Amino acid sequence: MIMWFRLAGALVVTLAAIGALEYFGVGRLLGGRSADDAQSAAHARAQELFWLMIFFVVMATSLLAAARRWAGQLRRAMARAPRT
Repeated sequence: MIMWFRLAGALVVTLAAIGALEYFGVGRLLGGRSADDAQSAAHARAQELFWLMIFFVVMATSLLAAARRWAGQLRRAMARAPRT
């Protein structure tokens, strides 16, 4: 159960950080660029997408590990005790 709380906590912290960055206008910095800055803005957007994909891969991996661990515990809980 603690594992699920840790996963939920990590998700809440990540979403709070993304929300804070959007609130302070970090996402709007890429808009309104001149033609000279278009290449650097495109590179910055690609970099943001790269880190977003890294986040999704790490989150999916941790959720898969949590589900596998939970499934093992569920199988043990459902198994019948041997009769003596």
